Amino acid sequence: MTIVVTMAKLLFTMAVGFYLNRKNILDQETSKKMSAMVVNFTAPLLIISSASQVAGDNQSVIVLMLFSGLFLYLMFPVLSMVVARLVHAPSDCRGVYQCMVMLANTAFIGYPVVQALYGESAIFYTTIFNFGYNVLFYTYASFLLDRDAGQASRFEPKRLLSAGLLAGIAALIIPFSGISLPDIILQPCSFIGSITTPMSMLIVGSNMANYPIHDIFSEKKIYIMAFIRLLVMPILTAVYMSFLTKDPLLICMTSMTIGMPVGSMVAMASSKYEKQGRIGSISVVMTTICSMATIPVLAVIFKLWFGV
Repeated sequence: MTIVVTMAKLLFTMAVGFYLNRKNILDQETSKKMSAMVVNFTAPLLIISSASQVAGDNQSVIVLMLFSGLFLYLMFPVLSMVVARLVHAPSDCRGVYQCMVMLANTAFIGYPVVQALYGESAIFYTTIFNFGYNVLFYTYASFLLDRDAGQASRFEPKRLLSAGLLAGIAALIIPFSGISLPDIILQPCSFIGSITTPMSMLIVGSNMANYPIHDIFSEKKIYIMAFIRLLVMPILTAVYMSFLTKDPLLICMTSMTIGMPVGSMVAMASSKYEKQGRIGSISVVMTTICSMATIPVLAVIFKLWFGV
């Protein structure tokens, strides 16, 4: 019943975002500003708030989440190359297809889902597990997207210093240092961070309204990519995590975040190139729509498989 209520809340909020966009209340420019606020402010505060929910004696679990996630993100480029070749991705969009495999929407949709299913502390653990996301995106993924468009890519180290990554580092320090944040800091972080979920879903719904239905479902290869991203990837992750831990909660929450739709950052980063931007945006919207069906399916699969 929990997943039904959760998906109903997410769908309703997305529908409101869609409606507000069509009424020109939540236009594209406003959505971009709200996205920046979520990425740079509310989500980092939510991560710090969730870190306070984790007991200090769980340090071995934190180390496991960190290194198992880093190894997984190290393997993603290899897996993505194989998948892109298997689906015969166009040579000038191969990088975009690889990004579909590597980068899930772990924040905008992943946080609301794992929070609803597994509690607020799940945000902390999945943040640590996906620590390699920003590193992969700002290095290898950015290189691929520029290469698709025939542009030279230059790595800028300062890109790695995103608010999300810094919040992840702070969240790592809190349990290991034994620091207990006072309520005068923790309560405002929790209060402001709590708007991340509804605001994220409003943005997703608004963004979906920017694309005609025909365009969204016109790219046949993305159907295959949606199946791989939304079902194959999380199941493979669950198998991988089963070798590393016997804790069903850790297995389910980490695997569920990998089963999210294509990350919105793929659309944002590819948008500066016309053809690649179109494929990137369509992949985000299509997989987001499909995820409304596959997330409950995953929840049921993991419930039957691991009992959580």
